[in-house]
Amino acid sequence: MPPPQARLPWELEEEILTRLPTKFLVRFRTVCKQWNSLFNDRSFIYNHLFLPRPQFILLTKYTIYSIDITDPTMKLLERHTSRLGLSLHKANITTCDEFLFFNYHPWEEKTSLCNPWLRQVKWIKLVVDKHFDVFGLGYDNSRPEKVYKMLGYMRCPSKVQTNSYLQRVSMEVVDNVYKMLEYFRSPPEDQINCAFQTLRFIDTPDEDMPMSETAKSSHVSLNGNLYWIACNRQTREYFIQSFDFSSEIFKPVCLLPFQESSSCDEHVLAVFKGDRFSLLMQCYLTRKIEIWVTKRKIDDTEEVVWMNLMTLTATNLPKLFNKLYGVSYFVYDNTLVMCCGDDESGKPCIYIVKGDTCNKIHIGADRITWFTHCAYVPNWTSVPLEF
Repeated sequence: MPPPQARLPWELEEEILTRLPTKFLVRFRTVCKQWNSLFNDRSFIYNHLFLPRPQFILLTKYTIYSIDITDPTMKLLERHTSRLGLSLHKANITTCDEFLFFNYHPWEEKTSLCNPWLRQVKWIKLVVDKHFDVFGLGYDNSRPEKVYKMLGYMRCPSKVQTNSYLQRVSMEVVDNVYKMLEYFRSPPEDQINCAFQTLRFIDTPDEDMPMSETAKSSHVSLNGNLYWIACNRQTREYFIQSFDFSSEIFKPVCLLPFQESSSCDEHVLAVFKGDRFSLLMQCYLTRKIEIWVTKRKIDDTEEVVWMNLMTLTATNLPKLFNKLYGVSYFVYDNTLVMCCGDDESGKPCIYIVKGDTCNKIHIGADRITWFTHCAYVPNWTSVPLEF
């Protein structure tokens, strides 16, 4: 009888697994029940979440790519998602914590959550009026379990000249279906109970809740809530606006750390280290880039304090304002990594900026005529089968 094989202490085994790339962990789920249970453990997921370097997700008409950056090289990997039935053309992608959120045109009547590393997707059917636009997805973080909700608005052509032109709507997912029974041209009731869904109209003046098309494609998700950059129409102050899905209210979070900024300057908000904000600001005249981060994690109990993380003055920095397909970025190891269109051709490029140097890498897909992108941290959190 062969002698029993020596086994590593479980703590050491867990530490080793924490440091492995996500693509290997997906395969290792089937090794044993203990490993599979570990990969579903929340603390293990968070420990691993902070170790991987963020990547970019690039979405084209027909393909999803992940872009792994190791200065000065780039690894472009096609994510095989054909079996998932994802409609890629003209979708907008943002993140909802560990997942990608696919937001389509209103007439598509659907959205979806996806984890491309696990090749999992969850479709959310929208039975709504053609004038309904989805703004973003979040969840009620006051409950023990995640209850996903959607924020959107209805365009009411008969009220273009009034403050009710955009009717804000909060909807809670029930049986995986968002449903609205009719299109309201008159002031809606406070609450409409539908067959599958509860719809709540949020009576908020437009000036208290700026929801622009830019914010729709550039908001960030943190702890179930949505955040985006807005500008006060009266004071012209820039601030971070939020929507709290637990209380279903809009509320300002904090002012941006610079108020003398020109309206032509570019501002991009991102999540930093999983629980804080980072803010990119590029001066329109000089192209100088400043990266600001919040000193503490974002919650309702602490005042937001900004600190300057880096100022970048390389002479060949790209022009970030008015990019057709937007700008996404992350900060890792004192390096700014950006994804956006080339200044001249508009083709997708990666820019790696550190100190006074800026390296540009062409993604090299000349056939790409349309794309969207976002920064994303690889993980193996399973997409919920039921909400």
